[in-house]
Amino acid sequence: MRQVQIIARALVLTGVLLSRFVAPGFLGYSAFIGAGLMFAGVTGWCGMANLLRFMPWNQRPAA
Repeated sequence: MRQVQIIARALVLTGVLLSRFVAPGFLGYSAFIGAGLMFAGVTGWCGMANLLRFMPWNQRPAA
């Protein structure tokens, strides 16, 4: 869960910075991430957590 929080916060911060320095339309990017977090909180299903589960650093070593 810590990985999900780190990535989500980094994505929101990136969207806010892009909206400030590049184009205001990037706030929609941050809103999309926020909506995904709200969906995860309401339903208990988090797509980002499911994707992170398959990353190599989250795999158990072979016995």
